[in-house]
Amino acid sequence: MINRWDRRAFVLGAGALAISPSVAPFADGQTILIGGAEFLLTDIAAPSTSPLSGAAEPMADFAAAVLREALSRGALAGAPATLDRWERRAGAVLWRINGRETTLQEVLLAQGAARVAPQSDDFDFIERCYRAESAARAAALGLWSHKAYRIRDAGVAQAARGYQVYAGTIRTTAERGARVFFNFGDDFRTDFTASAARSSFRRWRGKPDAASFAGAKVEIRGPVERINGPSIELKHELQLRRL
Repeated sequence: MINRWDRRAFVLGAGALAISPSVAPFADGQTILIGGAEFLLTDIAAPSTSPLSGAAEPMADFAAAVLREALSRGALAGAPATLDRWERRAGAVLWRINGRETTLQEVLLAQGAARVAPQSDDFDFIERCYRAESAARAAALGLWSHKAYRIRDAGVAQAARGYQVYAGTIRTTAERGARVFFNFGDDFRTDFTASAARSSFRRWRGKPDAASFAGAKVEIRGPVERINGPSIELKHELQLRRL
């Protein structure tokens, strides 16, 4: 879903963290190496220490430090069986820390070191991730204390770059051509809009009718594009959540 990941890795040595001088820690916000195996932390997005744009994203060092602490104090409790096209183990990474079993994704989310970025088909896991994120948001932990990661107002089409979260009321919906549009204002040329491929929308659980979203208060999250006003493409149905 998120195409900025550049697959540079955070490296864990035997019993201690070993970071290659030429490799930025947690560089893509998702990929790490544990015991020589490469893991993709699906369904979250952490700030990149080395994004394609150049400068590290705000709070990237904080996120890397939270990951470093989790890796040094915990242990792998189970590896995902699924491999992605780059042979990374992709999915929920079971992690044992402080005498309990959770996932590495939820550890990061609970401390405000990452945000939920729906990507997999494991809807139950994504909902758990949202619960961990919600607790961190309520306590203004980590990223949620920084203005760069504030919830944007979809109603006034606040401009932003990168992966962002917008909240607002869907004013109208429309199906044009191969896409379904969720409009948050009256002028599509300037207002915030979310859209989904019609073929993808038809596969959403419950087979919703697009018109049923009109008037709904929602959160939308994803990489922001400038298409007329700010726009987010919904590649996963849980990028849109009713409030």
